[in-house]
Amino acid sequence: MSVLSRAFVPALALGLGTWLGLGRPDARAAIEAGTRAMSSAAGAARDLAPRGPLTPPLDRRPSGVDPSAVPDPASPFPRLNPDATAQRAWLVAEGPARPFNNPRRLVTFTFDDGPFPETAPTVLHILDLHRVRAAFFFVGEYLEGDGPRAVESRLWARRIADAGHFVGNHTMDHKDLTALTHGAALAEIDDSAAAIERATGRRPLLFRPPYGALDPFLESALRDRHQELVLWSIDVEDMKGTDSDDMAARLESQLAYKGGGMVLLHDIHWPSVKALNRLLRRMAVNRWDPAHPDRAGWAIVDLPEYLRETGATPQPFETRADLEQARKSEAIRERSR
Repeated sequence: MSVLSRAFVPALALGLGTWLGLGRPDARAAIEAGTRAMSSAAGAARDLAPRGPLTPPLDRRPSGVDPSAVPDPASPFPRLNPDATAQRAWLVAEGPARPFNNPRRLVTFTFDDGPFPETAPTVLHILDLHRVRAAFFFVGEYLEGDGPRAVESRLWARRIADAGHFVGNHTMDHKDLTALTHGAALAEIDDSAAAIERATGRRPLLFRPPYGALDPFLESALRDRHQELVLWSIDVEDMKGTDSDDMAARLESQLAYKGGGMVLLHDIHWPSVKALNRLLRRMAVNRWDPAHPDRAGWAIVDLPEYLRETGATPQPFETRADLEQARKSEAIRERSR
């Protein structure tokens, strides 16, 4: 079977999996065993395919975004952090200021460490089903080389971008940049950006450092490169977990406590993919309805919209720690009433 044929088989598996059961391949093992790609994708598709009536969409975007309609990545993102400081990026990731228990809970989804041929078909299927437009932060190493796995990874990187999702840079080898020499750290950023551009046709504007680790030198480097530093506010350390139900419940709990947020998941990890599916199904039942603005519900938006609303109503705090202290104080007051 040719490389191109192997790339299309997982997509076909999505349609075949509606009424079948599941296997449990491990994403990390799949790194060393690329030949498991087809069976892994097919197994996950069987488990994640919808059962019963499809859930209603969570936003107004049509299924299957026309790539020609996707705005240039340099234009849609409000530059809320032109100095590219980590302190500011952490606060921006918390989203717009909102009264405690605001019924409209704004959420955006981001994914790190891909692309993986094993999981990409299923992740795209889930997002398309729920009409969610996400941001993916790619590791450049996976996109380089002439081997079958690299070729398939580039195909899926392009498909993710062409589906209307936003693509960002997660460095070349996923190393802690603050532990490297300055030259090596810059190479991690620039080499990965070049690899992503070769794969998708566009140089990434978005950047997310592994582990969220930055220092003043790296902040300056991102500022010089006009990169939009994107961190996160919702994190259940999903790479350490295997219980998808528990993971989905903890994600929903964090989102409820914070009134929304910027979700971090790893699309290379099967339990995380399954947790995403479970979470979106739950959110679909309780989506925010502008016709009933007083009823609590989830409003899932893409990253540009999340940033626009954050820019329109910025947090009145200097740091994320200050915001968290205000949340705790408000929660205590609510419980005492």
